Amino acid sequence: MSERARIATSLLAGAVIAVIVALLLIGATAGSAGASCAAATDRTYLSIAFALARRINVGESTGNAVERALHTISSDQVLAAAVAADDVTAVESEVHVLVFNHEHIVRLRVLRAGAVLDDLGGPLVLAPVSGSLRLGGRVVGTFVMSIQDDAGYRKLAQRLVGAAVVMRYRGRTVMSDIAAGNQRLPARGSVAIGGVHYLVASLRDGRFPSGTLRIWLLFRSPPATLARSTCAQVGADVLADVARRAYEESRSGPPVRPALTTLALDQALPQALAAGDYRGAAKIVTGMVAGGGFARLQVSVGGRVIADAGSSIPLLAPLRRPIRDSAGDVVGSALFSVQNAHGYTILAHALTDVPVLVRTGRRQLAGSFPGPPNLPARGPVTYDGVHYVVASFTATAFPTASVRIYVLNRA
Repeated sequence: MSERARIATSLLAGAVIAVIVALLLIGATAGSAGASCAAATDRTYLSIAFALARRINVGESTGNAVERALHTISSDQVLAAAVAADDVTAVESEVHVLVFNHEHIVRLRVLRAGAVLDDLGGPLVLAPVSGSLRLGGRVVGTFVMSIQDDAGYRKLAQRLVGAAVVMRYRGRTVMSDIAAGNQRLPARGSVAIGGVHYLVASLRDGRFPSGTLRIWLLFRSPPATLARSTCAQVGADVLADVARRAYEESRSGPPVRPALTTLALDQALPQALAAGDYRGAAKIVTGMVAGGGFARLQVSVGGRVIADAGSSIPLLAPLRRPIRDSAGDVVGSALFSVQNAHGYTILAHALTDVPVLVRTGRRQLAGSFPGPPNLPARGPVTYDGVHYVVASFTATAFPTASVRIYVLNRA
């Protein structure tokens, strides 16, 4: 196993252990199945939330996107040949191609015999990963790359886990969601900033191209009423909040932006609708869906559906937008979705590491496993001999059906 693989395995194991420890903490502090979490509420809440934020961080140096980027760079024979020839111009040209090839490489540094030939990308980058460049089986150079910048991780932690982030390098704050200034932050515990009480935990990550970045994650203290719940229920509520945030990503996050952009820029569809050419509009809608960005797109005029294209499997998080002509007049309405229920449960399970189910009444649309026939909106349940604690929230399936999304945390 290579050194990079050993480091990646170690980091991933650490993240998994963090989640396991957090779950064990719930069991250890709960006392009994019906005991309130009481004084252990903040500690339980922080342990679960931080473990989930750490899972996201570890994924930036060990996930599939990292492996794809490493393979793309290390197998680039044009780059390897340019490095071997010490052709700086050719190196710069190929590095530019790699950074802007849509694999989300945010920074790439190429070296020959330890000397930097080119370094392209953002200034504030974390989670660096190294590799070698080979030509004819011979190592001709090395590289350091990253798929995540400081702002990218900060946004993920905020959107998916609800954490405010403070990043410091060599004691200097390089990025912050919160006006912490030079205030001392504990490695783990609590802190008051601007009159608001936060639970805080920290981690260390690599700083590009070398060194260590300290990252603090700050979570607003949970409501006092939560202390009356069991610790397992507290943990389930945290996990459900993350699952809810993942659902909202399909309504207002990056996944929905290509669809919104297509609708905003397309002129052919509003022209066809304004002219009453519904057959032409249907063809345009089919082409939009085939072009990507939409799981399903339905267009209506005066309340009547005149075009409907895309998947027939259960979809979540539908959005409606008016369709306007060049004069700004509304000529139709678009109802669309970018996320299917099965894909959502895979994403939510990957983030929470617990079963996630999507149901309408007792009918399950998607899920990590079949689950019990009856589920409480919140509280204990037993399935297949295992005791769980449930937390849930309401959502919408395409086109307008109400569904409930459940997370099941082991009690």
